[in-house]
Amino acid sequence: MPTENERKYVLEDPAAVLALWPRADWSEVRQGYLPGDARIRRQTTGRITTDSFTCKITAAGRLIEIETAVEARDFDDLWPLTTRRIHKLRHTVADPAGLRWDIDLLLDGEEAFYWAMAECEMPEAMDAPPSILAALRPHVAYAVPRDRQVEFSNARLSDPAHAAALVW
Repeated sequence: MPTENERKYVLEDPAAVLALWPRADWSEVRQGYLPGDARIRRQTTGRITTDSFTCKITAAGRLIEIETAVEARDFDDLWPLTTRRIHKLRHTVADPAGLRWDIDLLLDGEEAFYWAMAECEMPEAMDAPPSILAALRPHVAYAVPRDRQVEFSNARLSDPAHAAALVW
């Protein structure tokens, strides 16, 4: 089972971040949180849509993330059960060290950006990436400390009021 180990970075100027890569390289994501520790996600890139189910749980001092593909029907049946939802644009890129960066631009009900964040996925033993992805460096407003990760989780950021109230 994979251990989730990521570092989060709050980004400034979502429109400028969006312009860093061609629009066709961004995915549209609809994500909803189910009762308990699970979520579902529908990600569309171009004409390709994938649906997934994810459960994250802390065990033996580590965060275990289990993700599996689900059929569109399963996503559609589960969506009404979600209690919190996020609509976002996502771009994923590998850095020179081979680490995966997910750049998320969160959208409100009027399709306006209200939050931008990058997450770097790392091997379990790594504390921080060797460097910030070069394209993002000018846009990084805050490197989220490990002890504040929960405040900056997508589940919490699904509430634009929570995002607006965050202080760093």
